[in-house]
Amino acid sequence: MRQGATAASPFDPAAVRADLVLLAGRVRTGLPRDESRSADPVGADVVPTAVAVSGRRIVAVGTREDAAAWDTRDAEVIELGDATVTAGFVDAHVHPLSGAESRHRALMLHDCTTVEQVAERIATFAADRGPDEWIRGFGLSFDMFVGAEVSNAPFERAFGGRPGYLLLFDGHSVIASDRALELAGIDGPRDFGNNSSIEVDADGRPTGYLIESDAEMLVTELYPRMPFAQRVAAVRDKLVEFAASGYTSLHQMNMEAGDLDVLRALETEGELPVRIRVSPIWRATDPWAETLQRMIALQGVGGRRWRVEGVKFMLDGSIDNGSAWLFDADTRGGGLEPYWVPSDTFTRTIHALSESGVPTATHAIGDRAVEFVLDTVASIPNRAPHAARASRVTHRIEHIETIPDHLIPRFAELGVPASMQPIHAFAQRPDGRDMWTTLLGRDSERARHGWRIADLDAAGACVALGSDWPVEEFDARHVFAANVTRRRHGSAAPAVDPHQALPPERTLAALTRNCWDAIDRPGEGMVAVGALADLAVFADDPVTSDPDRFADTAVLLTVVNGRVAHRA
Repeated sequence: MRQGATAASPFDPAAVRADLVLLAGRVRTGLPRDESRSADPVGADVVPTAVAVSGRRIVAVGTREDAAAWDTRDAEVIELGDATVTAGFVDAHVHPLSGAESRHRALMLHDCTTVEQVAERIATFAADRGPDEWIRGFGLSFDMFVGAEVSNAPFERAFGGRPGYLLLFDGHSVIASDRALELAGIDGPRDFGNNSSIEVDADGRPTGYLIESDAEMLVTELYPRMPFAQRVAAVRDKLVEFAASGYTSLHQMNMEAGDLDVLRALETEGELPVRIRVSPIWRATDPWAETLQRMIALQGVGGRRWRVEGVKFMLDGSIDNGSAWLFDADTRGGGLEPYWVPSDTFTRTIHALSESGVPTATHAIGDRAVEFVLDTVASIPNRAPHAARASRVTHRIEHIETIPDHLIPRFAELGVPASMQPIHAFAQRPDGRDMWTTLLGRDSERARHGWRIADLDAAGACVALGSDWPVEEFDARHVFAANVTRRRHGSAAPAVDPHQALPPERTLAALTRNCWDAIDRPGEGMVAVGALADLAVFADDPVTSDPDRFADTAVLLTVVNGRVAHRA
C-alpha cells in the first residue's frame, strides 16, 4: 500500500482526513527497508515530505503534492520548511521522577577531577547552610581514587560536621559524612546477605564508603523528601526538558514511593509532554510471595500517557565499586558474587513473572551477570523463542558493559533486547587510568570488550539506547551523536572504541523503533500508516548531518499521541 494513502482507499489521497498535518523537507520513516537509502515507499526515488495524523495514529505519509489532496478542513497544518520529521525519540533507560527530585538544589560534581576540587566545592556549597542542613553531591568520579582507598577523609572538614553524602558516578555507592553515619546508626560492618557492604578501616571503623543499595539507603533515606507540590513542579519542568530535546517516550526503570501520585497530579493539570512507561524495582531483599502479587497487580495501572509495565531487577552492581558480577575477580579481588543471593531465586522470579505475562528488565553489567540472565531466559519452561510476538514475554538486559564473544549471538537467538547507554562508555580514559579499566585490568580482553553496541547490532540483536539520567546527561541529540561518533559532544577526548559506533540510520532505529520492539510493540516507532503518532521534528537531518552539528540542532516540534507536545 502506498504511504500516501489509507487502508480504506489505498490509491486515493482525497480519502485521507486529518486532524494534524506536518509539511517538511523530508520524512525519515524508519522503516527497516529504507535504512540504506533516502527513498521511501511513496516511490522509488521520492522522499516523503508530509505526514497526516488522525486521532492517535498516522493515517498517511506522502509528498506535499499528496497532501494538497488530503481533507484538511478540520486539521492543523504546520509548515516546517526544510526540517526533518522522524519518529519520536525514546529513552530506553532513565529515572526522570526520582532524578528530578534528588538533583533539586544539590551539588553537581561531574566536572571535578581531584578530591581537592570536590572538598572546595562542598565547603562553598555548605557556607550558607545551617549546621544541621544536609549536603548532597552527585556525579563524583571514581577516577580520583584510582590507587587509593575510597573514604570520607578528604571531605570531612568541608562537611563541617553536617550530615551529607556524595553519590558516586555509577549511582551504586555513596561516601557519607561522619554525621550522616551517626544519624544512620552505622558503627561497623553488616552482613546484608548480598554484595552490599559498609566499608571499614583496619580498626573496624566505617570509612563512609557504602556500596550498593542496601547500605546506601541507610543514609540516603534519612534525607527529607521534597514537599509533594514542589516535587510535582520539579518533575513537570524536567519532563518539559526531555520533550524539548526530542523525546516522546521514556522507559522509567524504577518506581519510588509517591511516583504514581505525582503522575496523577500532573495529569490533572494537563497532558504529560512525554509518554512514560514505569517499571518498578524488585529488590533481592523484598519478601518474595508478597512482592510477586504486588508486581502482578501493578501491571496496567496508568493514566492517559503513563503506564506501569514490566519489572526491573538489579542482578549485580557496578564495575567501578567492585560489585559487578564477573567470570573472574577484578584486580582488587572483587566481582565474584551477584546482588541476588541465592541467584537461583532470581531464576525462580523471572520464571514466575513470565508465566504471568509480565516482562522484565534486568540490570546486568558484568559478563557473568549477563550470561546468567541469558541462561535464565533460556530456561523458562515452555518458552518458544520464535513464538508469535503476541504470545511472547520479553526479558531485556540493561547496561551490558562487558561481554565476551560467545555471548553476542545469544541475544538474537533468545530474543533478548540489549538496552544500552553509549555515553557510559566515556567513563574510560585514553590512558586507561580510569577506575573501570583499572579494575577490569588494563589491556585485558574484558576491558577491550566494553559497550559492544555495534557487535550486538550486527549479530541481529535488538539494541535499544538510553541515557540512564541522572547518572548521565539525557539530551536525545547528544545520545544520538555519541552513538555515531563514540565521543562525548563538546569533548576534545578521542573516540572510545570507535569500531563500536553505529551509522546514523542504525542509531535512529536504536532510539526509535527498537525501543518499541524491546517492549513488545512492533510496528511503533516508525513514521508509517497505522503507527502511533509520536513524532519529532529537527531542524537538521539526523541521517545526513554531521553528528556534532545534529547534537546542537533545534527541536522544532514533538507530537505525542497525535497532539503537539513541544513547539519551539
